[in-house]
Order: sequence, then C-alpha cells, then structure tokens
Amino acid sequence: MIGAIPQRIPPSPGLVGQRNPLGVVGGMGSLATAKFLEVLARKSRVERDQDHIPFICLSLPNIPDRSHAISIGSDAPLRQILERAYWLEKAGCGALAIPCNTAHLWATEIKQALSVKLIDMVEITRQAIEGSRRSEAHNLRSISLGTSASMQNGLYAGPKENHFGKDFLCSLKKLQNDTIKIIADVKAGNITEAQDNLIRLIRAARSFEPDKIILACSELSAICGDIADDNDIVDPIHILADACIDWWIAESQALPHMLADPIMGQKTMTA
Repeated sequence: MIGAIPQRIPPSPGLVGQRNPLGVVGGMGSLATAKFLEVLARKSRVERDQDHIPFICLSLPNIPDRSHAISIGSDAPLRQILERAYWLEKAGCGALAIPCNTAHLWATEIKQALSVKLIDMVEITRQAIEGSRRSEAHNLRSISLGTSASMQNGLYAGPKENHFGKDFLCSLKKLQNDTIKIIADVKAGNITEAQDNLIRLIRAARSFEPDKIILACSELSAICGDIADDNDIVDPIHILADACIDWWIAESQALPHMLADPIMGQKTMTA
C-alpha cells in the first residue's frame, strides 16, 4: 500500500475537477464561519458526499475587529481580508463568499481588488428583502441588529423615525447595546446566555411591529436556531448560502467538468 501514497507534487486540476471551487474567507468569527458551512451543506440537498459544492475555506481568525477598526477609521481588517482573498484566488477559487456582515462595509473595495466574483451577502440580502416585500429596502419598516459599525453606517436600511415614531429612537440605543452584548457573548463562548438574550431581543424588536428584523451579524445567525424560519426574520447567512448554491449550479451548467473515478483515478468528461 505504500506505493499508493501520493508524492509531494503540486496539486493537479483533477484534485477538484476543472470547475473552480467556492472560496470562503472565514474566521470572522470562527463559529459564524462554521454555521455558514453547515447551512451551505444542509441547503445543498444532495444524496452523496461527491455531489456537495466544493469549497476552500481559509479561516484564520487573527483579522482585527471589523467594527472597532471602522470606528477609528482603520482599514487594517480590509488588508487582511484581501490577503486571504488573493490566496483563495491563487488556489483556483471561482467565486468568494465572506460570511461576515460588517466586512461588507468594504465590499466595494474588495470587488475592485478581485479578479473573481464576490458573492455580496449584503447586496443579495437587500434584493431578497425587496423581492419578498415588493418594495425598496429603504421604504420598509425594518430593524437591523448587528455590530455598532453596521448599524451606525446603515449597512442595511436603517430605521426611520417616521416609520416607528419618536419612542422607537429612544429604545434603539438599548436594542443596539443589547445586540452588541449578545455578539460579544457568542464570541466568548457564552452560547446559552446569548441565545436566551437573543430571544428577548427579538421580542423587544417585534414590539414595534417591523416588516422585517435583519440578523445583521453572523454571530446572531450562528445561535438563532429556528428563529431564522420566522417570516419576519431575515438571516443573511441563509441567503448567502442560497446564492452560493445558485452560483455553483450556474457554473456547472455553463462549463464542462471532469469527473474522477474515486477508485481508479480515471477521468471522464461530461457536459
């Protein structure tokens, strides 16, 4: 059996087939990345291991805090995100996904720097909201729950006084502070406490009867459980997974690809 061990040579295109895999810039945070990959696998609805979407996930968690960096005018996270994106490009990825909402405050810069497609989580989430309500996002009575940077910079359409009344603006600060505390608890591993507090947070947000409540931080997506299935909840992680699957299906239909026999290593071309 020793002779069957591959030699240390550069990987051939046959390692993943002729089609380029999805690239995932992870680590923001690690649990949120794991949640995205779980959702991607579950939504694929395939019957065999071999039919899942191939991806390369680079989850190096030493990227500086995105929200803090934005608050002080630093682009240090952007530089590290691009370093990882370039690595995934070089590895042959055909499109990239970043399962971090706040990182998309740099989406324009990231797209300009890449030679492959960025599946923009914020853009497709806005489109999904508008499609479900047949209204532009800024006209909806929506409440976005996320990091301080995402809420203060209007990553998703921000709440307006004429939508909810003056009393809401007084309550908005508490909603923001409670959200930030939950995100910090998830990152620190205090999952049970964070889940209980998220339920209370959603209940408080619903008291204002919004059209949609957007889970604008992937840490919230990581712990929301069945809440994500509620009609008034928008979970960008699920929307991103759907978009990645749609991209892969489109790529599969547009390009021929190689299938390798898992036993003999023989390759056959299919259309």
